Amino acid sequence: MECKTRYQCSHCNEIHKDEDDARECCQPEVWEVYECGECGKLHGSDKMAAKSCCEQLVKCPSCSRDYGQYNIASHSIEVAGHCPACNPLFTVDEQFKIEDLHYIHTGTNVSILQGGW
Repeated sequence: MECKTRYQCSHCNEIHKDEDDARECCQPEVWEVYECGECGKLHGSDKMAAKSCCEQLVKCPSCSRDYGQYNIASHSIEVAGHCPACNPLFTVDEQFKIEDLHYIHTGTNVSILQGGW
Protein backbone atom coordinates (compact mmCIF):
# COMPACT_ATOMS: atom_id res chain seq x y z
CA MET A 1 0.00 0.00 0.00
CA GLU A 2 1.33 3.43 -0.87
CA CYS A 3 1.77 6.11 1.75
CA LYS A 4 1.92 9.85 1.12
CA THR A 5 4.43 12.24 2.68
CA ARG A 6 2.83 15.18 4.48
CA TYR A 7 4.34 18.05 6.45
CA GLN A 8 3.24 19.09 9.92
CA CYS A 9 3.94 22.48 11.47
CA SER A 10 5.72 22.21 14.81
CA HIS A 11 3.87 25.23 16.19
CA CYS A 12 0.20 24.76 15.20
CA ASN A 13 0.26 21.05 14.15
CA GLU A 14 -1.50 21.87 10.86
CA ILE A 15 -0.89 19.29 8.10
CA HIS A 16 0.27 20.47 4.67
CA LYS A 17 0.72 18.59 1.39
CA ASP A 18 3.64 20.80 0.40
CA GLU A 19 6.78 21.37 2.50
CA ASP A 20 7.10 25.02 1.43
CA ASP A 21 3.51 25.73 2.53
CA ALA A 22 4.30 24.23 5.92
CA ARG A 23 7.48 26.33 6.25
CA GLU A 24 5.56 29.52 5.37
CA CYS A 25 2.82 28.71 7.89
CA CYS A 26 4.91 28.17 10.99
CA GLN A 27 8.56 28.47 11.85
CA PRO A 28 11.03 27.23 12.96
CA GLU A 29 10.47 23.52 12.36
CA VAL A 30 8.42 21.31 10.05
CA TRP A 31 7.95 17.62 10.78
CA GLU A 32 7.67 15.01 8.07
CA VAL A 33 4.71 12.66 8.67
CA TYR A 34 3.26 9.89 6.54
CA GLU A 35 -0.36 9.40 5.58
CA CYS A 36 -1.85 5.94 5.05
CA GLY A 37 -3.01 5.69 1.44
CA GLU A 38 -6.13 3.76 2.45
CA CYS A 39 -7.57 5.47 5.54
CA GLY A 40 -5.66 8.79 5.69
CA LYS A 41 -4.34 8.24 9.22
CA LEU A 42 -1.00 9.96 9.96
CA HIS A 43 2.09 8.10 11.20
CA GLY A 44 5.64 9.02 12.16
CA SER A 45 7.25 6.42 9.90
CA ASP A 46 6.63 5.46 6.30
CA LYS A 47 6.82 1.75 7.15
CA MET A 48 4.00 2.08 9.68
CA ALA A 49 1.85 4.03 7.23
CA ALA A 50 2.53 1.67 4.33
CA LYS A 51 2.30 -1.74 5.96
CA SER A 52 0.90 -1.75 9.46
CA CYS A 53 -1.89 0.79 9.47
CA CYS A 54 -4.73 -0.94 7.65
CA GLU A 55 -3.48 -4.48 7.62
CA GLN A 56 -5.97 -7.24 8.25
CA LEU A 57 -5.81 -9.09 11.56
CA VAL A 58 -5.27 -12.84 11.68
CA LYS A 59 -6.70 -14.66 14.72
CA CYS A 60 -4.99 -17.74 16.12
CA PRO A 61 -7.56 -20.55 16.27
CA SER A 62 -5.89 -22.03 19.37
CA CYS A 63 -5.54 -19.01 21.67
CA SER A 64 -7.57 -16.26 19.90
CA ARG A 65 -4.67 -13.77 19.82
CA ASP A 66 -4.76 -11.28 16.94
CA TYR A 67 -1.73 -10.61 14.72
CA GLY A 68 -1.26 -8.25 11.81
CA GLN A 69 -1.06 -9.90 8.41
CA TYR A 70 2.64 -8.95 8.08
CA ASN A 71 3.62 -10.39 11.47
CA ILE A 72 5.56 -13.66 11.36
CA ALA A 73 3.06 -15.14 13.83
CA SER A 74 0.28 -14.76 11.24
CA HIS A 75 2.40 -16.77 8.80
CA SER A 76 2.84 -19.49 11.45
CA ILE A 77 -0.96 -19.65 11.79
CA GLU A 78 -1.25 -20.06 8.03
CA VAL A 79 1.38 -22.82 7.87
CA ALA A 80 1.08 -24.67 11.19
CA GLY A 81 -2.39 -23.70 12.41
CA HIS A 82 -1.18 -22.00 15.61
CA CYS A 83 0.89 -19.03 16.75
CA PRO A 84 4.27 -19.24 18.52
CA ALA A 85 2.81 -17.76 21.72
CA CYS A 86 0.40 -20.62 22.39
CA ASN A 87 2.61 -23.39 20.96
CA PRO A 88 6.25 -22.55 20.17
CA LEU A 89 6.96 -25.99 18.66
CA PHE A 90 7.30 -26.26 14.88
CA THR A 91 8.74 -28.95 12.65
CA VAL A 92 11.83 -27.99 10.67
CA ASP A 93 9.74 -27.90 7.48
CA GLU A 94 7.15 -25.64 9.12
CA GLN A 95 9.87 -23.34 10.42
CA PHE A 96 11.40 -22.93 6.96
CA LYS A 97 8.00 -22.40 5.32
CA ILE A 98 7.00 -19.79 7.93
CA GLU A 99 10.26 -17.86 7.63
CA ASP A 100 10.24 -18.05 3.82
CA LEU A 101 6.64 -16.84 3.67
CA HIS A 102 7.48 -13.96 6.01
CA TYR A 103 10.48 -12.99 3.89
CA ILE A 104 8.39 -13.05 0.71
CA HIS A 105 5.75 -10.73 2.23
CA THR A 106 8.01 -8.32 4.16
CA GLY A 107 11.55 -8.62 2.81
CA THR A 108 12.98 -9.14 6.31
CA ASN A 109 14.69 -12.21 7.73
CA VAL A 110 13.20 -13.17 11.10
CA SER A 111 13.55 -16.42 13.02
CA ILE A 112 10.31 -17.85 14.41
CA LEU A 113 12.30 -19.73 17.06
CA GLN A 114 14.16 -16.70 18.41
CA GLY A 115 11.08 -14.69 19.30
CA GLY A 116 11.19 -12.45 16.25
CA TRP A 117 7.42 -12.19 16.24
